[in-house]
Amino acid sequence: MLTRLHFPFLLCCSAIGLAVAPVRAAEPVAPDASRDYLLGLGVVSSAGHLGDAQRQLRLRPLWAFQLGRFRVATSGASNLLSVGRETIDPGLSTDVFSSDALRLSASLQLDNKRSWDGDARLQGLPDVRATLRGRATASGAVAKRWSWSVSGSQDLLGRGGGLRVNTGLGYRYPVSDQTHWDLSLGAGWGNALHRNTYYGVSPAAAAATGRAPYALGSGWDRVSLGWQLTSALSRRWVAYGGVNVSQLQGATARSPLVGRVTTYGATVGLAYRGP
Repeated sequence: MLTRLHFPFLLCCSAIGLAVAPVRAAEPVAPDASRDYLLGLGVVSSAGHLGDAQRQLRLRPLWAFQLGRFRVATSGASNLLSVGRETIDPGLSTDVFSSDALRLSASLQLDNKRSWDGDARLQGLPDVRATLRGRATASGAVAKRWSWSVSGSQDLLGRGGGLRVNTGLGYRYPVSDQTHWDLSLGAGWGNALHRNTYYGVSPAAAAATGRAPYALGSGWDRVSLGWQLTSALSRRWVAYGGVNVSQLQGATARSPLVGRVTTYGATVGLAYRGP
C-alpha cells in the first residue's frame, strides 16, 4: 500500500518515463571495457553555501565496484569506473533500461547527517538526520558530444529530505582516444519540505534561537557549471581534475542561513581500475 511519503518519488519516476523520447546516441570516446572495481584518492578544495565555515582542503577516498547488474560507487568515483563511456549514479544503482539513445536507472544513496553546532550562523538550529534517498534517472544524447539528464530523488525515511529534481546538460570533447574533457551545466529544484529543512527557520527554531522565522515554498534554487578533464593513463590508471561553480537562486539565496550565494570548488585525483 502506497504511503504519502513514497508517492512523490513514484510520481517522479513515472513522469521521467513518460517524458523521455528516443534521441541520437553520442559517440563514445574511450573504447576499453568497463572495469570491475576502482580505488582512488582525490584532493578537494570547496566551501559550502550554508553558514560561515571557511574553505576546506580535504582528501576524498574514491571507490566503486560491480555486483552483477548492480554497481556501488562514491560520488567522486561514479564517472570513473568506465571512463569514456556512460556515467553511473552514486550509491547502489542498476540500469532499468539501456539503449544507444536512452538510459533509465534507479539508485539508493545515503545522505549524511548535518550538525550545525560548529557554525555561529547556524548554531542552535535543529540538526538534519541521515537518511536514505531513492533516485530515478533518465539520460541520453541530444547530438554528437551533447547529452542530457533528469533525475528525481525522494527521502524514503521521512527525515526532512523531501523531493529533489536535478537536470543537466553536458558537452564532451575528445582530446584523444583515452582523454576527454566535460563541460556540464545543471539546475536543481526542491519541494517546500526539502528547502525548509536546509534553508528555512521554523517558528519553533526561531523561538528557541531568537531568530526571525523564514519559510520557503517549492521552486528552482540552484544552478551550477563544471569542467573536468579525465585521462586513462593506462589500462589500469585514470587521472582527473576539474573546477566548478554553484550559485543559489531566489528564496534560497535570500535565506539568513546562507553565508555564500556563489561557491567555487576544485578537485584533482588518481584512481586504479581493476579487471
